[in-house]
Amino acid sequence: MTAGKALAHASARLEAKGIEEPGPNAEWLLADAMGVPRLRLLSEPDLPVEAAALLKFEQALLLKEQGLPLAYILGWQDFMDIRIKVDGRVLVPRPETEELAGLAADFLRTRAGELSVMDYGAGSGAIGLWLAKEFSSLRLTAVDKSARAIACAAENAEALGLAGRVEFIRAPELAVPGAPVDLIVSNPPYIPTGVIAGLAPEVLSEPRMALDGGGDGLGVARMLVRRAPLRLKKGGALIMELGEAQAKKLLGEMPSSVWQVKRASKDLRGVERFVFGSTVR
Repeated sequence: MTAGKALAHASARLEAKGIEEPGPNAEWLLADAMGVPRLRLLSEPDLPVEAAALLKFEQALLLKEQGLPLAYILGWQDFMDIRIKVDGRVLVPRPETEELAGLAADFLRTRAGELSVMDYGAGSGAIGLWLAKEFSSLRLTAVDKSARAIACAAENAEALGLAGRVEFIRAPELAVPGAPVDLIVSNPPYIPTGVIAGLAPEVLSEPRMALDGGGDGLGVARMLVRRAPLRLKKGGALIMELGEAQAKKLLGEMPSSVWQVKRASKDLRGVERFVFGSTVR
């Protein structure tokens, strides 16, 4: 069996099951099974696939046909320029969350001295750990209400050599009072409860607590708007990722007496997705 034939067969199988992007999914899974770069499969379609690799590939395809996220099958997800472990304990980071991390970095570049950041709802730790890698003076507090997510984030911090600069906290809400930080960054659960049952199987494979944002999806975001000012340094900021049509609604609930600057910004698809607020204090 050659790589080209294996990919053609697998792509057809995944397409028949209604899997989105069947070709790229098949490529990543075969590359992983063979232990070769994905682009090599495309440039060398006659590359032979050994029996052991074919067996691993078949097992991975079965999982994909059942609707498991690609990142869970591979066991990792690239985020910005780092690779992080992801599995059923945590949400798979989306491209929009890379944009959120970029916005957070832009804000931190305006701050002087040793930086302190809280990644609230840290999950795998992707956002905060990438920021810690980018800023050598940064001290990170990773907070999540899931003990399993905290464990995954800690494993990623260790693998990236960042564990010495990270404090991990399991907490159901943002605690106040506490040590003030320059930035609170969060990709909170923002899907309305009533919508979740109709989501794609891949999304439903992810932890519900990382998806469910309450009645209108803004339950956790509102809590952060209320409590974040008590944990921010003077001129500190809260930056969040939200769902479509949620940013403007939340901005209207952020009192100007507390938030000196507040604005929404669009993602690369033109969706108004990110909320930024900086404090008066």
